[in-house]
Amino acid sequence: MQTKNAKQHVQDVTTHLQDAKNCLNNALNSVEKPENKQQIQNTLNSVDTALQNANTTISNYQE
Repeated sequence: MQTKNAKQHVQDVTTHLQDAKNCLNNALNSVEKPENKQQIQNTLNSVDTALQNANTTISNYQE
């Protein structure tokens, strides 16, 4: 088994963040109470920002 390098770990993070984003979107589509919807939306916004930052890290990664 080969050890992953730093860039590969960051790529794994982007995959997990995208999965989290998909799950949160599903939650947003099924939530009923407005208070809960706002909480889920806030979390989704944070995950989306983290995903953008991780993608930027990969784009700017120095080989």
